[in-house]
Amino acid sequence: MYKIKKLAFGTDHSATEIRDKVKNYLQSIGYEIEDFGFNGNTSCDYPDFALKVAKAILSKRADKGILICGTGIGMSIAANKIKGVIAATCWDKNTAKLAAQHNGASIICLGSRTATLDDICYRIKIFLETQFEERHSKRIKKIKEIEKKY
Repeated sequence: MYKIKKLAFGTDHSATEIRDKVKNYLQSIGYEIEDFGFNGNTSCDYPDFALKVAKAILSKRADKGILICGTGIGMSIAANKIKGVIAATCWDKNTAKLAAQHNGASIICLGSRTATLDDICYRIKIFLETQFEERHSKRIKKIKEIEKKY
């Protein structure tokens, strides 16, 4: 069984208040974190952080990625522009589980303005503990074919 250990973590300005709490939680349950998140009090551009996390996944410096912006949507859009990455915005525990299990997502995207800290941590935990089911491999291969073609 493959064990996820290393995580790439990225946040924008909207997650400043919860950033360290999420990191501390993940470290407390045994994950190593490479933090690419914003650490300031001004506005910033979420695509910069999505790119850093996606690159960490592709280079195998991290097993999985976590991105947090206001809704999770912007980070997901930006990360999915990087060939080879599957990023999923997860609104609840079921979407977190299915993103990993059916879609083979390598990055979970969450919203600091749309969920509580507890909900965010719970969704991340489910995402990280859920294995991809090989029966969905055919669909993932089709996604990769689309990436190559378009």
